[in-house]
Amino acid sequence: MLIFTLTNYTSGNGGSKFFSIMIRKITLFFFLLIGLNSIARAVVRDTATIHLPPFTDTTCVGTQLMFTATQSSDTFSTATFKWYTNSTFTGVTLDTFYTTALSDGDTVYCVLNFINSAGVNDSDTSGIIIVHHAASIPANVLVSLTVGSNPDCSGRPLTFTAYPVNGGTRPVYQWMINGVALAGEDSSTISRYFSGTDTVSVMMVSNSPCAPVDTVYSAIIPIIHSHLTEGVTIAAVRNPVCAYWLDTLTASAYDYGSGVSYQWYVNNTPIFGAVSENYYTDSLHNGDTVYCVIMSPDTCVLNPVDTSNLLGITVNHVYDASAYIRLSHGSNPGCLDSPCTFTAVYDTFGTAPFHEWFINGVPTAIGSDTITRLFNNTDIVSFRVRQTDNGCYSHDSVTVPGEIMVRDSTPVAPRLSLIGDMLVVNDSSVCVWYFSDTDQYRTRSGRDSIIPGTTDFSYHPRYLGYYYVVKYNGNCPSLPSNIIYISLLGVNELNKANIKIYPNPTNGMVQLDWGNLKSKIYVDVYNSVGQAMLHEEVNNQSHHEANLSNLPEGNYYIVLRDDQGNYSTNKITLLRK
Repeated sequence: MLIFTLTNYTSGNGGSKFFSIMIRKITLFFFLLIGLNSIARAVVRDTATIHLPPFTDTTCVGTQLMFTATQSSDTFSTATFKWYTNSTFTGVTLDTFYTTALSDGDTVYCVLNFINSAGVNDSDTSGIIIVHHAASIPANVLVSLTVGSNPDCSGRPLTFTAYPVNGGTRPVYQWMINGVALAGEDSSTISRYFSGTDTVSVMMVSNSPCAPVDTVYSAIIPIIHSHLTEGVTIAAVRNPVCAYWLDTLTASAYDYGSGVSYQWYVNNTPIFGAVSENYYTDSLHNGDTVYCVIMSPDTCVLNPVDTSNLLGITVNHVYDASAYIRLSHGSNPGCLDSPCTFTAVYDTFGTAPFHEWFINGVPTAIGSDTITRLFNNTDIVSFRVRQTDNGCYSHDSVTVPGEIMVRDSTPVAPRLSLIGDMLVVNDSSVCVWYFSDTDQYRTRSGRDSIIPGTTDFSYHPRYLGYYYVVKYNGNCPSLPSNIIYISLLGVNELNKANIKIYPNPTNGMVQLDWGNLKSKIYVDVYNSVGQAMLHEEVNNQSHHEANLSNLPEGNYYIVLRDDQGNYSTNKITLLRK
């Protein structure tokens, strides 16, 4: 909506009425806006004032007055004005209202009607002007210099203007120089070249019927001619300044008359193109000296060339600022329930730099160069450091690229069993096997040796010593399993080349064939946690069929053992179709 505010030059009871009217109209507007819920156009605001010509706020009875309403912009092409005197509409709908019918104490205001930017009929009421009429008002005339300056140099034209106070409808003027009337100078202005010893005044004869004295004289204005002494000072926006940083040097010239030109110098050498009041540069060096010379063509200036103060420039070295973060505690990839600590490492950020940590772009911690917490999978950890001492650094702040956290749930610690001559984990997860030949590693101090190339859930030990296993769920390790000590490796094995176990996988029936050897064989079937599931004895046979149909699906271990204690451990998978 476009809102006009019409203000007056006088105060009184009209002010409270004006504000009361405005409050009612604003309230009405907001209720209307709620009703027009579909209107979404921007509201344009506008203002207007009403006024009388200068020095006509107090006039003689019967004097014609001219009131004018002025908009700050022509926003409303359909705007109309309605003028009121003593709250009665005058019938005038123009932006100017002329009247001779007002009495002392009468009031005048204007109502503005328009269609606002929301397309709604709207109006606004101006402030109130109280008219003052008197039967007798002294005449007076004021003089103002409207063109030129005083004091000023000689040879420059000056224009003075007379302003009447109760001068009537046709005041008569007579300009005087040094008290002597000048022939033909009888308008409201005088323009000419004056001497440095002249004085200027004006006589006015008023035709106002209520002026007790019709002839009045203005104050006498002395003309002052003087020469100018120009000067200039310079200052830098930054001094000290950082190397290769853009700096602005400004020359402040004064008393240069009708015009001035500039030339900047660095180390007594004029700078090509540096001929304005501002000198922009990023090429200054430590210890350079800068000054500016100004030149004025004005003959009134006693010193047409003047040199500014000499400014010594301090240029500081710019230090290279860098930063990165490192994982100082914990692991990534790692487990969801394992905290990690990141430490920020940065260089050359001055004294007391500001630190801020972000998780997924959200500020999380400030004031510390470390952060410790539990992270979710795919969290992004980043860090920002900012200098606070306004020193010279290649970067005021550096944001370290984020590190993506890879987290998995922690798997249950595995259970390790010795089945026959084979170490077996209780499930088929990816495993890392550890070995040590001394019992000090029972503490799992971290010095254990990883058995390379072995990630299966079963392992045939080849050395005497301590064994345990760690299970991995994606990227997260479990706690270590129980430790099994292997104290005997001298058990002879059955000739595995002659042993055939098939089919593998099987759906229940397993064929066992150990070649031409006919002897007593013990058949034991164990699950992955070392529990015995089946025991059978085979006498003087080289073939046997084992029935695993009653067992649940999974991995099993068939251990064949003869009377001499020779072993053969074989893994088989039971998988029903």
